[in-house]
Amino acid sequence: MLRIVILTYESLYSSMMIAHLAESRPGRIAGIVSSSCIVQGKGLLGSLRHVLQRAGPQFFLRKSLETVQYKTLASLWHLLGRPRKVFKIRELAQKYGLALTKSADVNSAPTIAWIRGLQPDLIISVYLNQWIGPGLLGLAPKGCINIHPALLPRHRGLFPYFWVLANGESETGVSVHIVEPEFDTGDVIAQARIEVSASDTVQSLSYKSARVGGDLLVQAVDAIEADAVVRLPQDPALASYHSWPTSEAYRRFKRAGRQFGSVRELIQYL
Repeated sequence: MLRIVILTYESLYSSMMIAHLAESRPGRIAGIVSSSCIVQGKGLLGSLRHVLQRAGPQFFLRKSLETVQYKTLASLWHLLGRPRKVFKIRELAQKYGLALTKSADVNSAPTIAWIRGLQPDLIISVYLNQWIGPGLLGLAPKGCINIHPALLPRHRGLFPYFWVLANGESETGVSVHIVEPEFDTGDVIAQARIEVSASDTVQSLSYKSARVGGDLLVQAVDAIEADAVVRLPQDPALASYHSWPTSEAYRRFKRAGRQFGSVRELIQYL
């Protein structure tokens, strides 16, 4: 049975997938490293300044609001004792008896030593917001895989759901791939398609991707455990890459009649 260490940046959607894997394949996850930075190598103020400069005020404010809404609702549900479908990373670690640490740099010597101490066979990146370096990639005998909410090699990079909606695309998907030093370029080992409806928002597409992604992670873990992985190299000729949504891209997103989502929608997912 594989021993797995998860690298993640906490969100509603990453928690959904980690919980699904923990429930579906008990005993596999040994520990979780939760990213404590917004932008790798920068403190809080530097991260906020970086996002504001790269993305512009519209996306910055909307993304900040989404994060605040999720954390506020999750805390409120906890105080009220209201049942939830999704738990925070700390709560997941307690529920499943998993080791947990925070790290602003997953490639740092202390973090690598902590992971090595868990003796993982496989490392899984679940929406991690940090670059994974060679020292970490060579740590587990079965390597490192990542889950990406797009049909790789299309939409490598940041916020695929936003770009899919801004571009008016009718289809997206989720891919599990081998992690290479360059972002989102490794061989794909599991992939599924998702239809984009006229009513989809960034939140609804994120939720759909997490539901599909949880199943794909289980599929990938089973294949790795059985030494039955089929690797599909990505075709660079078909690749596209996106970074932070710019002000112009945000205006295009709005002109397409798309929305980020509502509090009511978020409540349904919690």
